[in-house]
Amino acid sequence: MKKTIFVVALSIAGFIAVWRFEPGPVHNTASVAQAPPSTSAPSTSAAPPSSAAPPASSTPDSANATVTTQGTPESSSYGTVQVQVTFTGSRMVAVTLLQAPDDGRALTALPRLQEEAMKAQSADIDTITGATETSESYKTSLQAAIDARGSR
Repeated sequence: MKKTIFVVALSIAGFIAVWRFEPGPVHNTASVAQAPPSTSAPSTSAAPPSSAAPPASSTPDSANATVTTQGTPESSSYGTVQVQVTFTGSRMVAVTLLQAPDDGRALTALPRLQEEAMKAQSADIDTITGATETSESYKTSLQAAIDARGSR
């Protein structure tokens, strides 16, 4: 009987530890490798929401011109997400986070969303299970950055 109580107590303690688990920060080295050499490191502060599309880094007249646009900051109950997209011609060459939640499932979801966006070359990507609000904010900001490039 004493062993049963001990086993049940340890099982409950283990269950609570798993239930309260929060993933730690993920360091995504793939985004650094994809960024062109002229792109600076992402900053945690962003331009005011009224400037959804800053000036292009070069004139978009050339077919291979490099253009950088910012998406709108999108808020959710888990934090704000804002992306910056660099295009060479019509191809997305880098997606950089300007603002992102700093804890929870967003830490693992955002690198996956970035990878999917680069593969799809659009904002038409799947939502990450368990990070639905963050995924929707990411996709909305990404689409705003893509639309800003098209309006130039």
